[in-house]
Amino acid sequence: MTGQDIGQQCITIYEYLVHNYTYPSHEIWLFGLSRGAYLARAVAGMINNCGIVRPLRIPGTGEIDMAQTRLLCETVYNLYRSPYASNAPHAPQSLRFRQTKSWPLIGDEDPQDAAAPRFHPPIRFMGLLDTVGSLGIPEYTGGVGLDWPVFYDQHVSTVVANVHHAVSLHDRLFIFQPCLVSRDLARHCERDWDRFGVTRQEWLPGCHYDLGRQRFRFLREFGGGWLESLLASRWFGFASKVIEPNHVLADLALRWMLLAIRAHSTAPNYQVILNIDRVIEDVTESIHGRAWEPGRTGDGDVYGHILSYAPFGSFILDVVRTLRGTRGKVSALYQLFFDLRDRLIPDDDAVVYDFYGFDEDIPGCVGDLARVSERRYPSRSYVKWRLRQ
Repeated sequence: MTGQDIGQQCITIYEYLVHNYTYPSHEIWLFGLSRGAYLARAVAGMINNCGIVRPLRIPGTGEIDMAQTRLLCETVYNLYRSPYASNAPHAPQSLRFRQTKSWPLIGDEDPQDAAAPRFHPPIRFMGLLDTVGSLGIPEYTGGVGLDWPVFYDQHVSTVVANVHHAVSLHDRLFIFQPCLVSRDLARHCERDWDRFGVTRQEWLPGCHYDLGRQRFRFLREFGGGWLESLLASRWFGFASKVIEPNHVLADLALRWMLLAIRAHSTAPNYQVILNIDRVIEDVTESIHGRAWEPGRTGDGDVYGHILSYAPFGSFILDVVRTLRGTRGKVSALYQLFFDLRDRLIPDDDAVVYDFYGFDEDIPGCVGDLARVSERRYPSRSYVKWRLRQ
């Protein structure tokens, strides 16, 4: 997924909201995994910047002008990505845009009217699993290098009432650096929002692909395409081994998210997930069940020996290097993508799941059930954080 793909998907998601949202009748629930989490946060940023615009109508008919509405959604993305101060969320120009083009947005109340009712946040809940892209989502541009379409504001704004973010504790791939959630506390206190919503971020055991239960092939050094297609073909399918996630840790992350959803599903007339209590019970039981199924605790951290997951990996790598004239040298792009380093848990008071301890709600020790050992998961992030306590 490139930076250009990210932009188009942001616009498509935002356009869907434009065609389906009305205030105050609707509330939005956003979910995302990995780059999908990045997408969810970017769309929330678009809403914070420009609100949710009303669809444009064809004069005299009342029908939605699909082309012009799409163009307006593209404009919203351009404004969100703009580095200019005049396009910042709290700039007068942005406020004027929201007041004329969009549904009412929290924070845009009349500051001169103390009795004015506070607008509700349009996003009731944002559930994220390991947002990657603290540098942005990389796009390789020929002749230029890597382009990183970063968040211009790392904070989760007040357009999101509640945010829950599960972060991978054991991932070591540099390109998967996490983009952590935070609130602008100064801004919140200024507007008496210091008790606004819930912001919970917890570090859970496992690699990035464990939390999301992602099975995939990793041989994409040269952009996938013809090489990946060749290895996945019927003739060479055996030459590309699939990386298996740890299903015990995936169930732990899923259970964590389901509990968060249940905590905020308080509307009496609908359920976000039907029979969620039963779903949570099933997932909890599955944590134990999968621990005893062969192969269900996955491959662990494979980053240190990625090429071993393709029997032809080393041979093909040498061939492609020769064809490209690199003469045995590893490209800077390769070094960037496969550089390994422990993730830093920045806060001493961070919420970190104790996978070594006994969890009464499971019940059991997740570290034992999921076979989380130093050999299978070499990251020392948890130990380093504990040493600071």
